[in-house]
Amino acid sequence: MKRSRFLPCSVAVLVAITMIVGCSRGPSEEELAQAEFEEHLAQLQTQYEDLQQRRADLEAAQIALVEIEAIKERDRTDEQKAEMEALPVTIEELSVARDDAFDVAQGSLADFLNVALNEFPEHPATVEGLNIYADEAILIARDTVFKAGDYKKATEQLGSALSYYESLSLPVYPVLADTLAELEDMRFINQERFDLIKKNMTMDEVKEIAGVPYYQNIQLDEKRGVETWLYRKEDGGAAAIYFKTKTSKSYDKKWDAVKTRVVSD
Repeated sequence: MKRSRFLPCSVAVLVAITMIVGCSRGPSEEELAQAEFEEHLAQLQTQYEDLQQRRADLEAAQIALVEIEAIKERDRTDEQKAEMEALPVTIEELSVARDDAFDVAQGSLADFLNVALNEFPEHPATVEGLNIYADEAILIARDTVFKAGDYKKATEQLGSALSYYESLSLPVYPVLADTLAELEDMRFINQERFDLIKKNMTMDEVKEIAGVPYYQNIQLDEKRGVETWLYRKEDGGAAAIYFKTKTSKSYDKKWDAVKTRVVSD
């Protein structure tokens, strides 16, 4: 008769315990860190969406105020008058809310990227975080151009964002690449854009074509009522576009207005 084969009771219990422990083993430290990292991205995205909404609310209020101000006082309805009185306070409150949301999002973004670039350079969430960083860099760069015509500084700001993608051998965010190329192209005036400038163009129309002049290259002659915008050429010197201050419209231009160096932007 064959003898039955069985495990001793103590050994069987030990095997069972080992199987249970093996099956119930929790996530590793690496898995926990990755889960926390991904949760941080989700939180950052929520904060960034909130910031974008705050910006949109503020812009809408500012536009509403400008539109009411454009209406002659005698033509404003009572509702518009009341709204005009309330809007400055609303705009101030929205500005504070936007600034607070910006501080929160920027702090969270800095913390996220510090971990992302050092600990999770190949994780898809890192790209998402870098894209948010690039979007903010684009806003700052465009603001730099709008306020000062400083294309050099603006492109340097975008170049810093670009370097993160390059250092990790990641595909460059298309919006970042396109914006950088656009601002680099607008840094110097060329003959083609210069030729598109016509008499009686508004300053905004000229900016759309030729770019925003560097703030130190704007010359105002109050006695003659003339404002001159100098645009640097890549090979040296500058072209000039002249405006009548009374109308703020262009009346003349000169390609070789300055043959020596003008203030560098």
